[in-house]
Amino acid sequence: MTVRALSGLVVLNLAYALAGLALLWALGAFRTWSAALRLAGLGYLLGLAAFGVLWTTLLVAGVPFGGVGIVVSLVALAALGVTAGMARNVTPERGPPSRAVASAVLVTAVGVALAGLYLEALFRAARLSSLQAYDAWAFWVPKGMAIFYFGGLDEHVFTTTPNASYPPMQPILDAAAFHAIGSADATTLHLQFWLLIVGAIAAAAGLLHRHAPAWILWPPLLLVLVVPRFGVRLFEPLADVFLDILVVVAALLLALWLRDSAGWRLAVAAVLLAGAVNTKREGIVFAACVLAAAFVASGLRRWPRLAAASLGVGLAVLPWRLWIERHDIPSGAPSSFATDRLASALRLSFDVLYSNARWSVLPLVGTIALCAAAASGDRRLAAYVGVLALLLFAGGVWSTVGFPELAVTADESGNPIVRYTGSLVFLAAVTVPLLLASVWRGREEP
Repeated sequence: MTVRALSGLVVLNLAYALAGLALLWALGAFRTWSAALRLAGLGYLLGLAAFGVLWTTLLVAGVPFGGVGIVVSLVALAALGVTAGMARNVTPERGPPSRAVASAVLVTAVGVALAGLYLEALFRAARLSSLQAYDAWAFWVPKGMAIFYFGGLDEHVFTTTPNASYPPMQPILDAAAFHAIGSADATTLHLQFWLLIVGAIAAAAGLLHRHAPAWILWPPLLLVLVVPRFGVRLFEPLADVFLDILVVVAALLLALWLRDSAGWRLAVAAVLLAGAVNTKREGIVFAACVLAAAFVASGLRRWPRLAAASLGVGLAVLPWRLWIERHDIPSGAPSSFATDRLASALRLSFDVLYSNARWSVLPLVGTIALCAAAASGDRRLAAYVGVLALLLFAGGVWSTVGFPELAVTADESGNPIVRYTGSLVFLAAVTVPLLLASVWRGREEP
């Protein structure tokens, strides 16, 4: 890793964040510079998702991918946001003086410091990591290298590597990182995923800042970074953690949208879910679960807006589906439903979810917080999170039952249920503060 490679990667990710913040401004997500700083992590994820969805469509259409195209697309996204924001006549200004209690500021500072210390340790590990995970060197990184070297969806690589039906968004981001680095350096690529983790924690903290006390907010966010199953796997060049982040942050946005009906939250959630369906096949199931839970928890008057967002997410996946149909690639959908495996699949999913050896106490704390909120807190929020958790859990069971070739085992080489369950663990980390805050306040919030 060289200074030039690291600088290029940092500049690229700053460009993602600036493009995303411009789009947030256009949507009316913030009116003050302090709010813009608080939403910088969300802006970063929005920029990544918008860039990935845009280039998935462009590559399917045959547009060549390269350094010039990367710069032009990011500038176009930022310009679109700035132009739309100016048309709305919204100008960021200095916000009113903060009335934060000193204890809350202290807890926030401690939380940020602890997260920073751990992320710094992850950085030192990431900058020297090699490709070790099978999926990383078998198809994710090779696909990114193919886009980097050939400037498009090379038919040989994208039709012959394992899991050929997986959408190309993660390889597109890898290829963009290679251009920023200056070469197909798979070691330095790990830092792209480290930056993604930083952005995810910043996004969750920024969204929850005004909705949960600091002493409730930070423990789950810190715990999810250090649970045994994740550890250094957080920055492996795979699509699993990226998919979980997109889906769970979108779910958090919809949870807050159910409270305040802010249109920008729904719009950003739709873009993140559009990114999810273009990241992995499972993204389609995850997005459907999130939107279905929102339909259940919202009133009829909100259904038209949810339907419009759902339509947008569905349209986003069409280009890639057309591409794999054109190249006769199987969709990867379950071929059967082995009912004789249902009981075993249920037991496996339950054991994996509540495994302290993998996830520490996060799933248990999430379950307790959900029950407490349902009893004496925000029941609409509890209904939304509960339905979403059940749907995600059912999706994991369905994946084991629907693929008879998978062994009924927690061994990740024979069944992806552990990776699939990561979405539930991330969901617990970001919703526990909301659920417990509603219980702490002792009333249902509007």
